[in-house]
Amino acid sequence: MNFSIGLRDLVNPWKRLAVGVLLIVFAIFCIVGKKWYIDVDKEDCVSITATFHDWKYHSGSDGMDVNRINLRFDDYASDVEIHSSCLSKELSDRVTNLKSGTKMELMVYEKTLTAYEIKVDGTSWLAFDDACKMIENNYKIISYVAYVLLPVGIILVISCIVSLFLLKKKEIDTL
Repeated sequence: MNFSIGLRDLVNPWKRLAVGVLLIVFAIFCIVGKKWYIDVDKEDCVSITATFHDWKYHSGSDGMDVNRINLRFDDYASDVEIHSSCLSKELSDRVTNLKSGTKMELMVYEKTLTAYEIKVDGTSWLAFDDACKMIENNYKIISYVAYVLLPVGIILVISCIVSLFLLKKKEIDTL
């Protein structure tokens, strides 16, 4: 499936409406979605000690959560995500070289199953405050983009409605 849209396509009011609505929905999703990950306190998280089994790497071609790693455990039912904002080369290398059966201590926000703190053998791999700061900085950038896309989407929708109204009026006047 191949989808592309150019500036010439925006001349068509219906395509302009579709693009405008998509931009509005995407912007609202970005603005609301950040609340799932930021302003997390340690009290909101669950401290778990789990036996590492393996990991899954996700490189999303859809542009969402690229370079995400999910940790899987022998004795914890759910996969735990390392947020893409926190995934440095050093942490990625450590996780990919981790042996199955290793005990890990994690602070997990259960609403999103995201690790905000990771310790292995008493060594901190991801500190809670650092994770919160990295995730918040990432969502600031996403919010700025969303705040630009939202008015663009609104302008496209309004211009579509106005042009359809003018086309309708022109058709009525020519009758």
